[in-house]
Amino acid sequence: MGDFNHGHIQWTSLQSTGREDQEFLNLVQDSFLSQHVLEATRGENVLDIVLSSQKEFVDNVKICEPLGCSDHNQIHFIIKVKGERNRKIRYRKISQRKI
Repeated sequence: MGDFNHGHIQWTSLQSTGREDQEFLNLVQDSFLSQHVLEATRGENVLDIVLSSQKEFVDNVKICEPLGCSDHNQIHFIIKVKGERNRKIRYRKISQRKI
């Protein structure tokens, strides 16, 4: 997530006009990443992006008005990754013979 300053990438068609923009787009595609921001975040450009390894990890992306005196719009989104729960060890159920 962040301001990557690759304003010449068309994320909906996955095309670009500049060499550096094309190299970045190739890197994203070669890494099998999904880009979730499809609306302009500064002027008419999509400069602020959210990348994930799976499309299902990011949901409900909304572009909102800039915060304070920033010239970049805010990006609100939900991360849908479940972490593993720490398993509690129940020492009473441990068999000392098996240890």
